[in-house]
Amino acid sequence: MPSTTSRSTGKIPRRPQRASASDQAEPRRKRGPKPRPIVEFPTPLFTTWDEPDAFHEALDLHMRRHGDSCWHLYKAIAVPGERFDRATLQVWRGGTKSPRDIASLEILARMERRYRLAEGYFKAKLPHPGRAARGHKLASIAPSERRRLAWHLPDDFDLRPVAERDAILEWVRTVIISGATDYRRFQAEAVKHRYAVRFPDFFSTNSAKPPTSSPDDDGDREDMDAELLCGAVDAPPQLAGEMGSLIAFKTATLTEIGFQRNGVWGEKPRRRRSSISA
Repeated sequence: MPSTTSRSTGKIPRRPQRASASDQAEPRRKRGPKPRPIVEFPTPLFTTWDEPDAFHEALDLHMRRHGDSCWHLYKAIAVPGERFDRATLQVWRGGTKSPRDIASLEILARMERRYRLAEGYFKAKLPHPGRAARGHKLASIAPSERRRLAWHLPDDFDLRPVAERDAILEWVRTVIISGATDYRRFQAEAVKHRYAVRFPDFFSTNSAKPPTSSPDDDGDREDMDAELLCGAVDAPPQLAGEMGSLIAFKTATLTEIGFQRNGVWGEKPRRRRSSISA
């Protein structure tokens, strides 16, 4: 019986070898440089610098001083579950925005600790350090009272015990808001009395022309409150000189070389008398 032959090359294909247990357990290595390890206190690259005044400049300085990028700093100080993103550090570093709420101030405290800076270092360099921080948890308080209380609450108010928070709120309401102290009572009484500052001869200290008199000037003086006239004081020479320079700058046709201004001051507009006819 004739034998049948196949048209194949005659080579027996090899079976694929199965990977051993050791090969399966070994993870595949990623290409590229290894990521920097996260350390609690990185070693600074340099120890002397010119102290900046702006917050974003100080943040950029100390990030470069410790070799931190926004992504590396985010991984070093971020806490799982909080609403904090790497893009926040980017806008802070670029100077587009600055921290305003309680959560952001906590991030600043973490960066100060990481870079071994003094407590409150970054907070003191914010554009408006006198602003009240936002984000206090005062759900049971009306928004109008909440804005007044925020000026006098500590940054870690939400982290304190309930009894301590209630004591702080009671103290602020009694001593500051209600005017229980001597200074608060004096301040409340002082705002009832008006005063004015006169600049009788400031035109002699600058090149501006004195205003022309008009028939309405006498009428304006008669309409002025007698209490305000009695409480008026003459401006000291230094303040009068500064006011004269300001008026000369704002009323001049052309500014001096190297100065810019937004708008020009003109003469005082006259009052328009209107009548209503039935």
